[in-house]
Amino acid sequence: MHKSIILTYMFINRTHELAILNQHSRSISSGSRINIALFGLRRIGKTELLLQFKNTTHDNNILIPYINLQKIIPDIEGFVKAYSKELIYETIRQKEQADYPYEMEDLLILASKLGDMETHHVRTLISILKQHEIATEELLELTFAFAQKLAEKHDKKIIFMLDEFQELLQVHSWFLQVMRSITEKQKDVNYWISGSVFSVFNEMLNYKNPFFGQFTRMTLENFDKESTYELIDSTLPFKPAQNHKDKIYKFTNGQPYYTVAVCRKISEQYALDSSINTPQVNFCIMNEIFADTGSINEHFEYILDVSLAKFKNKDRYKTILFLLSQDPATLAAIARHIKKPTGEISNYLKALLRTDLIFRKDSTYHIRNPLFAFWVNNKYLGLGTELTSGKAAEHLLANLEEKYQRVSTELGIAKEFEIKYKLEALYNIKLEKYLKDNIEFDLVGTDGNTAYIFEIKWRNKKTSYKDIDNLIQKINSSEFRTQKKQVIFISRSGYTKSALEFAGQHEVKLLNRHMEKVTIQDS
Repeated sequence: MHKSIILTYMFINRTHELAILNQHSRSISSGSRINIALFGLRRIGKTELLLQFKNTTHDNNILIPYINLQKIIPDIEGFVKAYSKELIYETIRQKEQADYPYEMEDLLILASKLGDMETHHVRTLISILKQHEIATEELLELTFAFAQKLAEKHDKKIIFMLDEFQELLQVHSWFLQVMRSITEKQKDVNYWISGSVFSVFNEMLNYKNPFFGQFTRMTLENFDKESTYELIDSTLPFKPAQNHKDKIYKFTNGQPYYTVAVCRKISEQYALDSSINTPQVNFCIMNEIFADTGSINEHFEYILDVSLAKFKNKDRYKTILFLLSQDPATLAAIARHIKKPTGEISNYLKALLRTDLIFRKDSTYHIRNPLFAFWVNNKYLGLGTELTSGKAAEHLLANLEEKYQRVSTELGIAKEFEIKYKLEALYNIKLEKYLKDNIEFDLVGTDGNTAYIFEIKWRNKKTSYKDIDNLIQKINSSEFRTQKKQVIFISRSGYTKSALEFAGQHEVKLLNRHMEKVTIQDS
């Protein structure tokens, strides 16, 4: 199975997310302006979702240009060329068949078919780009302004998709300020952006930066068990045993790319043997991770290469990753292992945090993806190419399952930040995690004399009155016990009737997974 087929299968069962995008596009067509920020870790299916929306939307009132910012030259010239090409090409495509304008001369020919305004824009662009010193800010202003002029002339709404938006930080430090100053005034141009390096993406949209409050956030997560089984059934050329589907789901945790990659390997084995047993499934999983031709192995090699590409002393970074692949560790512990000053190691860790390979929780550093940690650990120890022993594969899989059991997955880091962002917007306050005197709250913020205390339960189980009582007991033992406060509980899977009654008695506000208020009447 070719990798392009893997990407096609990865789109399965994103109907909910697609429905949300379709609803937003209908609102835009009716005159609303909606910017969307879509986040998901690498290979979760962001690009496939955006392109599926683009390719299945047949509304002649809307233009949908798309740029993958990882695939253009990361400078002003590369961006403005790609931006203008996509706009003009998409406008022409609604009228007639056309070849993509790879060269600026080809773009000029297409622009001439649309009229004087478009032709003048391209000629001006070419003239500026030929100058020895380019006034980059003016060039960006010209580029962004062109979208609104095009929309007004052709009576269109524009949804401009900028995939891997965090790449724009490489263009210039003031890029976002220029973009915001122009685009916020444009009534017909909407931006749907995506990002996979979450620490950078989140920073670009947080309260300190130009785009704060400008985007509706969406997070693309792994598939649930039912959707993963559907993906497995649609990928394998035979009906798999239920315990094999369970094993694949347990290993991949519903990550669609990993799921399809493993199914591809199992399909190859089935073609050879006309049957599949549990040891073969184990063997296929481990080969997909460690074989040189394994898609997961290649994906991890790519992540490591790209993440460390700009760093000097790459071996030092790899040593830190190897240490963290064994167990999460503090700055002091890492410095002690490497025998370097904590100040030096702190700089390495700050750089790694911006790659999203690792994250920090309280004072401990973790590798974000437990499967990547497993790969780093075993690759560093010399395991590669092919596994030759089924027993070795079973042993490695057992080690992987043990590692998975040690990783907390109740609330993923991406979802945690998405909820934090939504609550900050909902209550108009800054929220932070709280840990003091061994008492921990998920999020806390203050508004005047009022403290807002949030508890989040993101699990497949209804919240009980005991969960709420535990929160109240913690508050009564904290510095907030005598303060004016609002206590808010968020539950992914709802509440038991006793929890609803108990919360009402103790003035605890309950929210569902959509941040909507829940009352006793909802039970």
